[in-house]
Order: sequence, then structure tokens, then C-alpha cells
Amino acid sequence: MIKTGQVMPVRIFGLFGLHHGLELELKKKLTKSIREEVFFDYDNRCYEVQSFSLTGTRRYINVRQIPNPGLYPTKVRLQILSSAS
Repeated sequence: MIKTGQVMPVRIFGLFGLHHGLELELKKKLTKSIREEVFFDYDNRCYEVQSFSLTGTRRYINVRQIPNPGLYPTKVRLQILSSAS
């Protein structure tokens, strides 16, 4: 079992416009905050969660890049990736 504050591997599809997934470490304590239409930053780019599954052995998040995140000031933004902390 993964304890709060630790990380868990998740395959993220759509980073940098790539269709193959990149496996990154997700902040475990924020998994309950992840939902569709939430924004997060990674490598100086902003992404929006389109769909996800964080249970079982095939954890994934599908994202799309947001080219002008300043146009959406009311959107929730999280720091979900451990490497982005």
C-alpha cells in the first residue's frame, strides 16, 4: 500500500502532443483532487485532464495541452506531478 505523501507511477497520454504515454510519478496525496477539466503545469506547458483512471494496475491520465491558459482564470490548477513540485 502506498502511504500519503508518497508517489505512484501513472502513464500520461497527450504530453507534448505525443500519443504514446509517458510514465511519470503522481503525487499520491492529490489523487482525490484529480478530475476532468483540471489544469496542471508540466515542463513550462499547461495541460487539461480529459479522462483518467487511477485504480488498478493500468493507471492513466489523458490530457490536452492548453496553449493560452490565461484565458481560463477560473479553472482549478494543481501541481500533481512529483517532478513538477
